[in-house]
Amino acid sequence: MYKLLFYFVVAIHHLGLWGFIVSVPLIIIKEPPWVSLPLLAWILYLGFSKVLDCPFTRLENWIRRKLGLPEIKTFLKHYYFGRKQND
Repeated sequence: MYKLLFYFVVAIHHLGLWGFIVSVPLIIIKEPPWVSLPLLAWILYLGFSKVLDCPFTRLENWIRRKLGLPEIKTFLKHYYFGRKQND
């Protein structure tokens, strides 16, 4: 049961991240600058600061502990930037 929940949480996390990434250009195109610039600054601040801990990452780490898997520090580093191929 935890394994299925784990895959579901990881999939939702990926979809949410990519939805967020796709929404940024749409905000720039559709909204006037006095709306889009503060919104984008807030998004960047939350994304790159350590002020907030992502609830999906906390949930994933809780499930990882239940499954006996190692915890991750950040979602982006683990799934997108952390794995290097040794050729």
